Amino acid sequence: MATCLVMVKHPEQGDDVNGKALCEEIRKALKLQPGTFCFFFDGTGMVNARIGYANAFKELDRELAERVTEVVCAIPGPIPRMMLYTVATMSKRPWHIFRTRTEAELHMRMRGYPGADSREPLEESVRLQVLARS
Repeated sequence: MATCLVMVKHPEQGDDVNGKALCEEIRKALKLQPGTFCFFFDGTGMVNARIGYANAFKELDRELAERVTEVVCAIPGPIPRMMLYTVATMSKRPWHIFRTRTEAELHMRMRGYPGADSREPLEESVRLQVLARS
């Protein structure tokens, strides 16, 4: 299990500009954080994603590959899901992709991760939850 849960809220429209900005926000949040990470991507409000958005996350995935244990995603929209699969197929770590946040949260609880809970909407773009000391 990872030492830190990284919850990321994806925008409604994903393009190369906001993809790079969100990835930079993730980098800044994790820069001084020791240990390993499990990512929870909440894309339940996402309706579109362009290839530039996926490319930004491919680059981030390569940079963090050694520190990521797994990625769990809730993305119902067909185009954003297709872009997500593009990133997931290139990743060295397991990706678990679900259509609903409820399914993704159930998977997270079964894996022993707290914190991803639909009763507590993710308002900020990136939220870190430290689970254990490394």
